[in-house]
Amino acid sequence: SLLAYLGTNDPFYFRAAMVSNIGGVVMAAIAMIPGAIDLLALPKESRAHGTGIQHASFALLTTGIFAVSAALLYRGWHGRLMIDGRWDLEATIPLALGVAGLVTLVIVGVLGWAMVQIHHVGIAPVRADRRPARELAGFSTPIPPVVTGHSVERYFARH
Repeated sequence: SLLAYLGTNDPFYFRAAMVSNIGGVVMAAIAMIPGAIDLLALPKESRAHGTGIQHASFALLTTGIFAVSAALLYRGWHGRLMIDGRWDLEATIPLALGVAGLVTLVIVGVLGWAMVQIHHVGIAPVRADRRPARELAGFSTPIPPVVTGHSVERYFARH
């Protein structure tokens, strides 16, 4: 939205960026609650805990970056001045913060992926006696359930 504002000088895009930024910070704060619960449940000596600490640290950094950007956008919106018939809104620093926040958000995503796909945090093991709902419904071609690691080989060995 800030790029659209810089390109068009239409204050709608500035305000849209501000509202989106504030909403993202609020959602990130809400997501921290189950994230902290999950992190505290991990064994402290495990590699998953170390990855979880990195994930949480970058998530906090990302949230902080976007919170500062949101505060600057909010202050700019509520303290705006009209000069020569145009609103004078500063978007350069919030845009730079948004780019930095995007970079850290990618790191958060990679670490979150590692938590699930490498350390299998939050994934219930697949029981050999459990049949997918598609088979229970009478469909002839079973679809593999969501499985990880060696469970894949066990599933395809049975089918």
